[in-house]
Amino acid sequence: MPDLAIEINDVSKRFRIYHQRSVTLKQALVERSRGRYEEFWAVRDVSVEIPAGESLGIIGENGSGKSTLLKCVAGILIQDKGNISVRGRLASLLEVGAGFHPDFSGRENIYLNGAILGLPRRYIKSVLDEIVAFAELEQFIDNPVRTYSSGMYTRLGFSIAVHLDPDILLVDEVLAVGDEAFQRRCMERIHAFRADGGTLVFVSHALDSVRAVCERCLWIDRGEERMLGGVDAVVDAYRAEVNRREQTELQMTEAAEVDTAPGRMGVRITSVGYSGPDGPTSVLNTGDPLTVSVGYRSLEPLDGARFTITFIGENGLPILSVPTDDLETGDVALPREGVVRLVLPGVPFLEGLYRVTVDISDIATGEQYKRLERVQPFRVHSSDRREVGMALLGHTWELPKVTSRASHR
Repeated sequence: MPDLAIEINDVSKRFRIYHQRSVTLKQALVERSRGRYEEFWAVRDVSVEIPAGESLGIIGENGSGKSTLLKCVAGILIQDKGNISVRGRLASLLEVGAGFHPDFSGRENIYLNGAILGLPRRYIKSVLDEIVAFAELEQFIDNPVRTYSSGMYTRLGFSIAVHLDPDILLVDEVLAVGDEAFQRRCMERIHAFRADGGTLVFVSHALDSVRAVCERCLWIDRGEERMLGGVDAVVDAYRAEVNRREQTELQMTEAAEVDTAPGRMGVRITSVGYSGPDGPTSVLNTGDPLTVSVGYRSLEPLDGARFTITFIGENGLPILSVPTDDLETGDVALPREGVVRLVLPGVPFLEGLYRVTVDISDIATGEQYKRLERVQPFRVHSSDRREVGMALLGHTWELPKVTSRASHR
């Protein structure tokens, strides 16, 4: 068995939630004695062993207990049940500004954090310039940290954590505060820390980052261990569960949104639904095939009808409108009841929540028979893509003549 850096045995942490605010000391004592509160178990019976040199990711939805568990490991919170054993010097970056004295300068806080870790002053002095340079705070390092922005707090906190020679590094979602360039430098530094044999515990909602830096993963759900294992297996299982829950919520919204009341000429839109590569769904990935099905019913055959589906972004603005004009429906009569389908070979949208507006109108006069606005939400995930925006354009890159790197050496 390899040496264990962190050992967590049946750890539980509870909080008391008071439902009525006490105004006076007497009232506070009376309310406390009567026990007018409920116990909330943020973490319940979690066990995991982390060998020295391993990187463990912790994932889960907001409020699942990830940060609470990390604070227990760091000693910020004391667990109510179970035991935690930490072997080695531990540094943590859990909250913006945590561990800083607001009236001390950035320089003074570096020495303060180093002293807390038990490092000699001469060692801290030897890495001081590196810490300041990494945090890009040369101009502000002698200002009180209470004057720092959240980004400056984060840069200084991370720089201190990784430069003070820890054996174990705890990193929470706080890295999301930094800009893109800083996040990249942080990830490079984390990779270097791992290459040097450091032990990493990494909490993040950025699942691709968890895959990139972690070997194993712990999924916490409502305070309890849901799954522990290889990072790919756990992340895939977590994503599948999130998609399932999200699809259930979206389908409940769908059922409540479809207005089947008749429009002009008695035309009704009876249903709107989506199908992906595995059948009916409301959760897709960018590039997945998508079929939008519109059920309709009318009193008479629809002679010369135009169907139009418009995709709407989260900001309420239309992104893409697709009519049936190219099908020459103006020259045919559709049956009184049926389903019209729009087939997209690949979802062209990037990460976001989208809806559709459906129109049925007379192709000759433009008279509107029936319209449903911004119905049927569907979610698109594109976390593994580097493009930004709402839509993905079909494209190719053309490069000048490529030569191998070896030819330049």
